[in-house]
Amino acid sequence: MSVLLETSVGDLVIDLEVDACPKTCENFLKLCKVYYYNLNAFFNISKDFLAQAGDPTATGTGGESIWSYIASGSSSTSPVQRYFEPEIRPKLKHTHRGTVSMAVAPGLEGHKGGCGSQFFVTLGDNIDYLDGKHAVFGHVVEGFDTLDKMNDVFTDQDGRPFKDIRIRHVVILDDPFPDPQGLLQPPSSPTRPPDNSTRIAEDEDPLATLPEEEEEQIRREKAAAASALTLEMVGDLPFANVRPPENVLFVCKLNSVTRDEDLELIFSRFGTIMSCQVIRDKRTGDSLQYAFIEFDKREEAEQAYFKMQNVLVDDRRIWVDFSQSVAKINTHWSNDVKRGAKHVHVQTGFGGRDDLEKTRRYRDEGGGSKGHDNYAKPQPRQVRGQRQSAETLKVPTAQEPRSQEKPEQGKKAIKSILLSLKLFHLAMGPQPYCFDFPDADVVLQSCELQDPTQFHVHRCILSAASPFFYDMFTLPQALTVSHQIPVVPVSETQTTIGTLLNFLYPIEDPPIQSLDELVPVLCAALKYDFTGVVATLRKLLVSPHFIKSDPTRVYAIASRFELEEEARIASKYTLDVQILDASLSDDLKHITAYSYHRLLDLHHRRAQAAVALLKIPPDIKCMQCNGSAYSVHVLPKWWYQFDKKAREELSVRPTSEVIFRTEFLAQVAIAAECPRCAGSILDAWKFLEALKKAIDVLPATI
Repeated sequence: MSVLLETSVGDLVIDLEVDACPKTCENFLKLCKVYYYNLNAFFNISKDFLAQAGDPTATGTGGESIWSYIASGSSSTSPVQRYFEPEIRPKLKHTHRGTVSMAVAPGLEGHKGGCGSQFFVTLGDNIDYLDGKHAVFGHVVEGFDTLDKMNDVFTDQDGRPFKDIRIRHVVILDDPFPDPQGLLQPPSSPTRPPDNSTRIAEDEDPLATLPEEEEEQIRREKAAAASALTLEMVGDLPFANVRPPENVLFVCKLNSVTRDEDLELIFSRFGTIMSCQVIRDKRTGDSLQYAFIEFDKREEAEQAYFKMQNVLVDDRRIWVDFSQSVAKINTHWSNDVKRGAKHVHVQTGFGGRDDLEKTRRYRDEGGGSKGHDNYAKPQPRQVRGQRQSAETLKVPTAQEPRSQEKPEQGKKAIKSILLSLKLFHLAMGPQPYCFDFPDADVVLQSCELQDPTQFHVHRCILSAASPFFYDMFTLPQALTVSHQIPVVPVSETQTTIGTLLNFLYPIEDPPIQSLDELVPVLCAALKYDFTGVVATLRKLLVSPHFIKSDPTRVYAIASRFELEEEARIASKYTLDVQILDASLSDDLKHITAYSYHRLLDLHHRRAQAAVALLKIPPDIKCMQCNGSAYSVHVLPKWWYQFDKKAREELSVRPTSEVIFRTEFLAQVAIAAECPRCAGSILDAWKFLEALKKAIDVLPATI
């Protein structure tokens, strides 16, 4: 009877000793059948000694027999031992390389030891040290080259290979044993390793290098993605993954007299034109000599691209290309993607044309503006001490010297800012903090459309706290003669940006009273890569104020932002609540089904394990229920009631906080309808205390 193990370094064919060790071979074959060994790691390899596997946790302390595995997945409450009696046969010894033995676990804390699922393969000959201690049940007949590869791997001081060696698949070539009652074969093999290994993956080559062209391509793609994200944050792109439309052409080198109607008439022979616009100066109405033409179909745009290149239009050779602009997403062509749709006013045109307007010296002159007049934009709300800017800039300019400061100068600048902060605190006292520093060199503008708030801050502090802002401030910018403070529009509200800056600057942290206040600030801190603020908010998320009042929502928030440690802490506190009766929150919309299933699985597994511990020793008696002479060996009536109520409680809240309370035990004594059961409960306090400790040590986190 043979089994084929497909490992990441080769295949092993094992012949089993089914006649000499029937129970051991049955246990091994049935574990293979339920994919128990699939993706398990060889967690202990000693050169010229052995290679050990079969523990899903890869720690050497896990694993169980097939009968214990079946019992753990069923609703049966009958006790099943984790291990079975080892079948050690004197004639089966560890004489030859490739001997397969079942590891024998020692007995601990009163529990009987034996064989579970862990096994090992010897990598040397005549290892008589293992004879009589571990149960031999097979021999490798094919795949000795695989054993040589295992013997040559590099390991740490604990014998764990630096690069994982895993059992990818198990093929049972022959199985003479019938399936045990209750064995259910999973529909498919697992796709994720059962242990959380941080080693080099089995299919990963740490020394692999790509060709120079591919590495350059990957570098360019990463740089383009980073630049796109930066442009999204400063407002030049609506979102980072935006793609230019494929049905829009960009036409340049036009004659200044060419009109929209002229181009539309010329290009209309290729198909239906959705829009055709010659871009003009906002104030004078003069043509800027380029235009955008939007076709109904991409094929029509392609045909016009090939046919109209270098064609003579109004005595000019035009240039045609596909548009790379995404401003049309906001329904009009513009450099400002945050500008809304065109406004409609009563005033129409100038000089007989609807797309022109009279040049004005002042914004209020002439009774309003047309929709394409964007220099008369609503001004953001001012905070005390803030300097007004005539026109909002997108990003800081290259002339401003602070982005080019040397490290020593940057340190001096930060020290001077900290000193000004202290003086500002002394002057202002404990009032709400306003970011309106007179020496600020950059402005963050909130996202409110009607009345945005501007925060005058220091780019040296933002650059020191965030790699994102550091990269943004070091990007090359166009030359400008403006001496105004650059303005960076952000997509967060005034409250969120204000709270985030309060955490960022060396001042007292602002109070956060609810999770509704914490979530947007945490989202912004992760978005802008403020690692120090993120660390503070992570501690605040699992503070007693939040985690005890609403642990389910804290778990959802931690899972949403992939905060694994906080999710583990929150999962423990969810054991005290009925998870399916918890109130719904919007944060649950942002987590995956896998994250929510992990929480449900924790509750289910812990409830099963806790119920399995509900066993009373025979020395716990009641003077009346068991008879005056203690000759009637039946359980006290209070235990039947305790067992029933405890099972109901543990099924919804798998924790010991409720079932050992005085109120709960009093209800048990009343339900027993025995006048002496209350005294029996008091006499059993040592047993109840030990039972509580046993439940408390069960796994309590995901």
